[in-house]
Amino acid sequence: MSRAALAVIQRAGMLARIGWIARKARNSSSETERLLAKQALAGLFADARGITMKVGQLFAGAAGETPLRALVTAEIEPRPLRDMLAVLEADLGRSARTLFAVIDEARAAASLGQVHRAVLKNGGVVALKMRYPDIAAAVDAELRLAGLLPGVGPVKRWGFDLEAYKQTLRDNMRRELDYRSEAERQRRFAAAVRMPGLRVPEVHMDLCGERVLAQSWESGVLLDQVVGWPKQDRLLIGRTLLLTLFKSLFVAGEVHGDPNPGNYFYRRGDDGQPEVVLLDFGCTVPVSEPRRLALLKLLLACREGMDVAPLQCFAALGFDPGKLSHLNETLPALCRVLFRPFLVDGAFHPADWHLKRDITALLGEHRWWFRSAGPADLLLLMRAFQGLAAQLGRLEARLPWWPLLEQAVGAELMQRARAWTLPELPPALASGAVSIRAIARRLCVSVTEGSVPRISFSMPAEAALDLENIIPEDVLERIRAARVDLGAIMNHVRASGIAPQELFVLDDGPKRHRVWLE
Repeated sequence: MSRAALAVIQRAGMLARIGWIARKARNSSSETERLLAKQALAGLFADARGITMKVGQLFAGAAGETPLRALVTAEIEPRPLRDMLAVLEADLGRSARTLFAVIDEARAAASLGQVHRAVLKNGGVVALKMRYPDIAAAVDAELRLAGLLPGVGPVKRWGFDLEAYKQTLRDNMRRELDYRSEAERQRRFAAAVRMPGLRVPEVHMDLCGERVLAQSWESGVLLDQVVGWPKQDRLLIGRTLLLTLFKSLFVAGEVHGDPNPGNYFYRRGDDGQPEVVLLDFGCTVPVSEPRRLALLKLLLACREGMDVAPLQCFAALGFDPGKLSHLNETLPALCRVLFRPFLVDGAFHPADWHLKRDITALLGEHRWWFRSAGPADLLLLMRAFQGLAAQLGRLEARLPWWPLLEQAVGAELMQRARAWTLPELPPALASGAVSIRAIARRLCVSVTEGSVPRISFSMPAEAALDLENIIPEDVLERIRAARVDLGAIMNHVRASGIAPQELFVLDDGPKRHRVWLE
């Protein structure tokens, strides 16, 4: 049996054990049993390294204070330095003793490699990132296993392009395994995304190879320790995180795609102001200029009510327009849900961004159809936004997203996006494409008594999808008594894509309640 085949069998056994324990952790009725299962699961993820550990880190990001948190808080046991020196010396072609005065044992381990603090002969201090000796074979085995995955569940039912997702995984992992590629991308990012409060470690290209990356040694604390910092410091950190994502996406065209909390250090600079140190550029997401302009134009259309068809914008972003045309009527409303932080005037808290709930309310099971229409690499970009939202939530950072976006991209790029001509849709799809202007912008409520106005207010139009929860209970009882079917009204709102319309009028004695979308 070949070594490659043996590696596949060994990784398959590891994945089977992880799957069994994950089911045990999910299904156990005993809290103690669940905790023990999660401890075992964390240990297996850590031992597996590679793609498997990355999956564990994804779970850990939303796991709260559980054993899985160890996967993102530098608590994984690293390998001894003696096991890593052969990698270092083979890649650099010289003895470690000729290059470094001291190399410390690693303090932290990650999915593909680990970092050692080292002192150069000239006294400079660097972080040496070294790839595990056997990790390339392990990743290759996992990629082979991924190639055997069947299209089941939502993947099969909703027509996901499983081969495209597998290819995206392969391309990304192979880029991550080549530290020379990572070093170059890190240098480009540092040059393109410069701003106060952001630090990207300086790469020492003469000490980099396929399996070794040397960069300036940076210190700081993790997010868990920053949540107790003063509010103003947390807001400044949140502002830096937002500006970094916006500038990297729309200006540089390459986004840091691994929001693992362990990839961010926080500290105070020489001037006492908070700084964010951004680490690990193994996973970055390139975004072409046409896609950047299409996304920015769609955001502008949602803000300004431009006569732009979301179907045309999504097609320019890489979505399958034929599949997406079946959701044509609801796309304008979906945009308001997806881009809610950019549409709110004033500061926005990520806790108010109920993506899963609102998308499900609008699309139901067809949310899988929308996802299946999207390009495979969109998953990595969504992960970057989800990671940002999670960080801002932990920081309790309420910030105005739209003004910060304008600051990051500048007036010239904004105007280019407004004027940019979107690629044409096939004629059969273009004729029925619904414009952003078709959607209502506000849900309006008024109460009058006789001819005297008593109450008048408005809220975002998508609130009409949740009428039963936003109407006060005493008014709700009277609505039900009057046989107003709120469920049918919400279904009609959903089917119409939240188009402007009268929802209901309730005469309650001398008072008249009117609710409508405009």
